[in-house]
Amino acid sequence: MRKLLLSAIAGATALLAGPAAAELREIMNEKHLLMIAQELSGEEAKRNLDRVTLYHRTRASSQFRQAAEHIRDELRSYGYDDARIIEYPADGKTMFGTQKSRPAWDVNFAELWELKENDGAWERARKLGDWDAVPLTLAQDSLTGGATAGLVDIGRGTADSDYAGKDVSGKFVLTESQPGAIADLAVGKYGAAGIISYAPNQRTAWWKEDDRLVRWGHLDSFPDVETFAFMISLGEARRLQQRLARGEELRFHGKVDAYHNTKGKYSLVTASIPGADKTLRNEEIVFTCHLDHPRPGANDNASGCVAILEAARTLKKLIDEGRYARPDRTIRFIWPAEIEGSIIYLTADPKAAARIKANIHMDMVGGNANTKAVFRVSGGPPSQPHFISDLGHEIGAFVNAQTEIHASGGDTPFDLTAPEGGKEAQNAVMEGMSLGSDHQIFNEGTWRIPGIYLHDWPDRYIHTNYDTPANIDPTKLKRAAFIGLTTALYLAGMNEKDTDGVLSLLRRNALSRAGALGECRSNAWNAYCEAAVGVHWAAEHAKIDSINDFAALDDRARQAAHDFIDNLAVLVTGERNMESSGSPDPAMARNIVYERNPAVQGPMNGFGYSYLADKLGERRRELALLGHSGRDPDGRVISGGAYAYEALNLVDGERTVGEIRDWLTGTLAPVPLAAVEEYLAALASIGVIRKK
Repeated sequence: MRKLLLSAIAGATALLAGPAAAELREIMNEKHLLMIAQELSGEEAKRNLDRVTLYHRTRASSQFRQAAEHIRDELRSYGYDDARIIEYPADGKTMFGTQKSRPAWDVNFAELWELKENDGAWERARKLGDWDAVPLTLAQDSLTGGATAGLVDIGRGTADSDYAGKDVSGKFVLTESQPGAIADLAVGKYGAAGIISYAPNQRTAWWKEDDRLVRWGHLDSFPDVETFAFMISLGEARRLQQRLARGEELRFHGKVDAYHNTKGKYSLVTASIPGADKTLRNEEIVFTCHLDHPRPGANDNASGCVAILEAARTLKKLIDEGRYARPDRTIRFIWPAEIEGSIIYLTADPKAAARIKANIHMDMVGGNANTKAVFRVSGGPPSQPHFISDLGHEIGAFVNAQTEIHASGGDTPFDLTAPEGGKEAQNAVMEGMSLGSDHQIFNEGTWRIPGIYLHDWPDRYIHTNYDTPANIDPTKLKRAAFIGLTTALYLAGMNEKDTDGVLSLLRRNALSRAGALGECRSNAWNAYCEAAVGVHWAAEHAKIDSINDFAALDDRARQAAHDFIDNLAVLVTGERNMESSGSPDPAMARNIVYERNPAVQGPMNGFGYSYLADKLGERRRELALLGHSGRDPDGRVISGGAYAYEALNLVDGERTVGEIRDWLTGTLAPVPLAAVEEYLAALASIGVIRKK
């Protein structure tokens, strides 16, 4: 059955697809592509990265401001007369939609010393923490304090049982947890003098393998208990634990001079290429990265910031020299603080937010082979099907193919290598939704701005002192800039003459997606496959209609495209636009329809502040959806956070709760109806959504 079905789908290409499938050089001018490829410089991007990584770029800090000024000054040197820094209050109280402004955090001094006893006196033996040399050794949001005290190992330190039989009062506690996870218990309840954490890096195949890494640590930006914490490597912690186990008395001296500044300012750099068309110039294609992160923070995320800076340089030069016509729509570049900066930008100026037609986001795009990075081009969330995902994947696949030709010894003008970089094939993964950076703010249901997200994952050095410029490949920076700039220019100039090429691309990809759906149904009829059938065709139709966001579809072409999807549905399901059979649950709650409350703008979790936790308090911990973990057909784990993000995105004033559950099951992985009902009811209780 499976082979017959897939054979039928393959044969349908000739019957239904019409014109030949699109290839990038059929929908974009090859001369223009070559011009972009030749002008982009991975070395220019890398030089800027070397400069940015000199700064410890925590939000609203003096060093973030220095990095922002460098970006602004470079833009002005490229000829961007409108390059400027926008400031927003970082006062710890102003609300920007669902993001509370966090106070600026600045540090004057921080050191941690191990002491040794000499003739009955304790003297300094070796330095383990130094703000000036390695700022990552001080946990972010540490506040002024100090102590000379012994050390007690509390392991995780997140439960009262971790303190049983241990006297931690007035002592430093050694923990494997992030400082913020234990501060209230260790310092607030049990009276520890300070925290020394060896929290390991994010889990990958290389987790805990390199014990030299010092991990980025965090305390609360809005603390109930004010304290300080130092970060050390896993290897250092293991040696300390061995010494404690032998009965050795360990003593440390730590001192911190740091503070929250409620008069601080977020800084956001922006510049633009105004569109040529008098009407369309009011529509914007926006590049984003996030400029903040600890020093050095090379891949995360100096790489994304210098890649879009290089795209800005290249575009301005090509236009100023008359080699590339100014596109009809405006192309804008912004450098905010991660997630919170994007929320602030979109909520502080609703008119600016309304102008944005698409977002191209870059976060970690330069890791070389040493980082074990896998480069990815991610589309938007399943809740918002859009042709832009297909376009981004097409451009990414073009770079994959051309760079593979070059790496294999073939001849292509699109090798996209940098003289100081690698020559490997790109081998980027084309994928769907991937959360974890600013793109998810633009995609969020408040704004529903489509786009693509370029990023590396995994990276074994992310958020550590080993995320250095030495691990950055100028070739990857150039290729990321090429994918982003090519996507932006296509969208900025897109009009009615481009619709045939996009429709051809969507037809080809619809066939591929239908084949995957057919395999799912033929291999196992389960909750995922049943729900997937119910939402698959609606998503394909939505992709077609999304073209109208950029160019009006001819009625005949539009109808033909929708007929193609309907005919494909017949081949796969035997019915036109087969609906999901729905849930057998009799609960009436599945029939409730919610709509967004326009007065509450933004996601439920920002950066350093959770609107959901603030409004729900301890009730948040009881929500089953947040604790739910599913697995998609490929075995990837779907977190509760992903379900919650998409559940709110799917609230549109038309879908019922049951339909939202079916979309979540069909596009992510199975999830209980009761968990979705409970979560949406909780959002309604705090005014985020309301019954229609």
